[in-house]
Amino acid sequence: MVVLYYVNTYYLDAAIETIQCIKDHVELHLLIELSPESKTSNIINIEQLDRFRHIEPAEVVLDFEKQKAFESYFKGLASVCFAIHQHKRSYSIASFKVARSIWKHIQLIRPNLIHFDSVSTRILGLYPFLFRKNIFITVHDPLPHTGEESWKIKIIEYLFYPMAKGLFFYSFFARQQFDQFYKNIIAKRFIIRFQPFSYIKQFSNQTIKGNEAILFFGRILPYKGVDLLLSAIPSIVQKYPNQQFVIAGMPFNCTLDGEILKKYARNIQLIPAHINTEELAGLIRNSKFIICPYRDATQSGVLMTSYALGKMVLGTNVGAFPEYIQDKVNGLLTNPDAASIADVIITALDNNHFKELEQSVTNSYSESVGASNRECMLAAYQTN
Repeated sequence: MVVLYYVNTYYLDAAIETIQCIKDHVELHLLIELSPESKTSNIINIEQLDRFRHIEPAEVVLDFEKQKAFESYFKGLASVCFAIHQHKRSYSIASFKVARSIWKHIQLIRPNLIHFDSVSTRILGLYPFLFRKNIFITVHDPLPHTGEESWKIKIIEYLFYPMAKGLFFYSFFARQQFDQFYKNIIAKRFIIRFQPFSYIKQFSNQTIKGNEAILFFGRILPYKGVDLLLSAIPSIVQKYPNQQFVIAGMPFNCTLDGEILKKYARNIQLIPAHINTEELAGLIRNSKFIICPYRDATQSGVLMTSYALGKMVLGTNVGAFPEYIQDKVNGLLTNPDAASIADVIITALDNNHFKELEQSVTNSYSESVGASNRECMLAAYQTN
């Protein structure tokens, strides 16, 4: 069986874990979408795109160090290429030209099926070529999070979901959410599991001893509840006056409470910038634990990134968090309000309880989960 697996760099850290379970059982070709908005996202950091052709092999795009970092993940794949979009607009003549080059690349591979790991606005130009093809789609977020609504994404979903033969979800919550809002989609549904995003283990092995912080990281958006965390901090520092908090990420469509940031400047470090992989690894390794005060969520790559470095996550009882965080076993769950968040953070700090929970965090690839994912994916691919 020949499989073309298409993924945007936004989801590459999850995808390279997922495909480990099938790469020895199918002829697997990986095609990674790279564009101006995603060239410095996640685990890819490419400064200039204008020197590349539409389709480039990985060894042309990645420098020597990056090639070494990806070596074990790409080993066993039939090919790894990048689809390069240089134009900033996703709906443009330039993007359609790239889509045509992508289709020519796909024709050379002659896959039995095409698996899209999420659907991006950049693939609109592929739509006319995909009729009567075996299409599978991994759905990360069935509905947009608060503050992330986009008519462009809705168009892509409206066009591509109906042509899918099968849909994959990383949680039961995501599947149920999809079923509720896409009642007319008849494609079969399949559940697979996230694995810890182990790529980050290669970076920043040094751990700084001392007063470790409680860490929030990722883009700061309304649904992620950073304002709830800020509102919880006064109660926490009343009991733990020296406790440090790091909030690392670029704010989007939200404003943080300047008064709290100023009043508790001794306790709060705000890093309002894009954090590269090495910097992020250092922040996680040097933290006590990770906090996800989200108002809503599907599942979160923050969990799997943190788990890969052996850190406990304190999250809210929303979305699929309860499917990956076992409350009081490998982490803590609470309600998405400031008082509840403060109480549970204090619980985690009391007698260093977070260290006890940290011992139950699974930080490496699970062969049993991999076997389950493989069985599910291969059975789905053979669906008639």
